[in-house]
Amino acid sequence: MGALPDPLVSVGYTNETLTDFTLGDATDSVLMFSWTQEVPYPGKRRLSGDVARSEIEVVRQDLDAVHLTVRAEVKTAYAEIFRLDRTRTILEESRKLLESFLETARRRYESGEGILENVLKAQTELMRLDTDLVILAQERRGVEVVLNALLGRPTDAPQGPALVPPRAENLDRASLEQAALERSPELGSLRASARREEVRLDLARKNLKPDFMWTASYGYRGSLDPMVVGMVGVRLPLYRRNKQAEAVVQTEYELLAAQRDVESLEVRTLAEVRDLVARTESARLQMRLYAEGLLPQARSALDSAAASYAVGRTEFVTVIEDFLSLLEFEQDYEMQRAGEAAALAALEPLTGIALLVPAGGAGEASPGEETHE
Repeated sequence: MGALPDPLVSVGYTNETLTDFTLGDATDSVLMFSWTQEVPYPGKRRLSGDVARSEIEVVRQDLDAVHLTVRAEVKTAYAEIFRLDRTRTILEESRKLLESFLETARRRYESGEGILENVLKAQTELMRLDTDLVILAQERRGVEVVLNALLGRPTDAPQGPALVPPRAENLDRASLEQAALERSPELGSLRASARREEVRLDLARKNLKPDFMWTASYGYRGSLDPMVVGMVGVRLPLYRRNKQAEAVVQTEYELLAAQRDVESLEVRTLAEVRDLVARTESARLQMRLYAEGLLPQARSALDSAAASYAVGRTEFVTVIEDFLSLLEFEQDYEMQRAGEAAALAALEPLTGIALLVPAGGAGEASPGEETHE
């Protein structure tokens, strides 16, 4: 864009009559070779190059945004697979526990101390767990397809078990908001577009100035002496009011629109960052409540109910209710952990900061549970 316009090369021939070839015999017969070069007004070529460089910066920012978005989507998909695998482990362990309750209920029924309803209730819950396991397997296959597509792998490529959850970095709301305003590729793209419009406006104003051109010609006249011609011309912007001046007005509005787009996206980006930070903090708070209160109490309640039922001091329905409550809390905990990961991953393209990193250690189990690899 900063180079000179392409030159014009032309060949022309002048003959004195329509009947005879007069080159070399008549003084006005000439074979002319011409070279014409247009020279833009000083500064136009530099501004044209600046516009092109601004376009490169816009595309570079767009590419960075795509990179960050794909990386965040990969992390979100992995976190979802980890949730599904952890939930499957929870269901399988719960199934084993429920089988032990079923065996206890069957023995009590056979000995005349229990009722058939308890056995049937336990069998119903076992079938429900089996159904949930089938649904989990289907969901995992769907997430595997998404993850393989993000990684550029065949959609049917198997994904091994997710043993390690991504480690979440600490959050600082003010730092994240500042990073979003300074490092967001999407904002960077709009700012680059605004800078491009500024340069285009300078170029539009410069286009109000005339351009120049020069021509050099060589005339071959056979046996006569050759001719040499030189010319200098000016391209006059005679219609600048209807063309170049209107282009300036158009570019001024485009620059104003680009600046307003930047301001709008800054506001929306800050709002989105604050919303995602709030979601992350909410998920962490709920995880802490589950880990420190609900899960330990639910496990204690289930252990107590199971022990009491074994000696005939409580009803089997109490055992089942406590069992289902614990199962629900364990699944909710994993859901909150996946929600935290999804919110942090969504923050990464906005801030340009890696907030989810590989844990690099053994698998992390739910609170109070051992690790299963």
